[in-house]
Amino acid sequence: MRPDPVLGEGYSAHRIRLGADDEGPLIATLLHRDLPPGTAYRDLPGVPILVLHGWSDYVFDRELLEHLGHAGHDVWGLDLRKHGRSLLPGQTPTDVDHLSRYDAELDAALRIIGRDRPPVILAHSTGGLTATLFALRRPGAVRGLALNSPWLEMHLGPAARALVEAPVRILARRLGSRPVLPVGSQHYARTTHREYGGAFEYDLELKPPGGHRFPADTLRAVIDGQRRLEASGPLAIPVLVMHSDRSRIGPVFHESMRRADTVLDVHSLARAARKLGPRVQVEAIPGARHDVFLSDADARARALSILDAWLAERAADAPTMDPTGSPHPGEEADDEPAAC
Repeated sequence: MRPDPVLGEGYSAHRIRLGADDEGPLIATLLHRDLPPGTAYRDLPGVPILVLHGWSDYVFDRELLEHLGHAGHDVWGLDLRKHGRSLLPGQTPTDVDHLSRYDAELDAALRIIGRDRPPVILAHSTGGLTATLFALRRPGAVRGLALNSPWLEMHLGPAARALVEAPVRILARRLGSRPVLPVGSQHYARTTHREYGGAFEYDLELKPPGGHRFPADTLRAVIDGQRRLEASGPLAIPVLVMHSDRSRIGPVFHESMRRADTVLDVHSLARAARKLGPRVQVEAIPGARHDVFLSDADARARALSILDAWLAERAADAPTMDPTGSPHPGEEADDEPAAC
């Protein structure tokens, strides 16, 4: 591993090579909070945690990572292919044709963390959908899921998703990695980034104010993943889902958006979350933003308190899923491409 220039002192980065696609070489970037000198993994009281970002995003919240490290966890992060540190020149940002492609970097990350130390995956937005599907495909590989406003369902629910699925599939076949949606509004950046009046600092090239242009392939992959999730069997591992208590989505910025989710429909998200399995805890956090950890101090503190308690009470349990690696009952395995 080499020092990570984004998170700074005390963090290392490891490049995971993933072969190539029609845009050239593919990599992912695994990050690690260095252990104090003389400290072994077995000395840590907490479980390993792997932080996973959302769409058009990357791992940058050092304050969150430090909080987890000081609580005794072995802390890792992963920038997926074509995101953040892993985006190479000439590549289409965020482009992927199936969410199972990400299994390759997740599998590699878990091998490096240690197969005998299954982590909790702490995943945001689209990363939450990706992590949930991965846990279904890899029973026993993950100790638990802590999902931060996961994009488990489309706005307005399954009926709306079913309505757009066929047209999006046709567009993806025609357009491939070309954009199918325009750049979004800057409302979210206005509530979070210092340059726009927020309180947080992040790289606006890696996490643009309106997001990258949304590739047709990627939108199809997300919708397909949501369909597969709805059809899958339950997760046996503990799952925590945190989200805002309200959504405020619209073309015109309003001050109320500073204390709401301006990206996802929290009601559709919560309904889908409650179906994930018998050990799901769903928490609506008053005043939280789309990333609950990029919220005002009161909501952020509430989210951290819930996460800490859940990690101590629920995630410390040993994995309960089938360790054979076979697909979970109900999980669709047909027509999924092999990972690159």
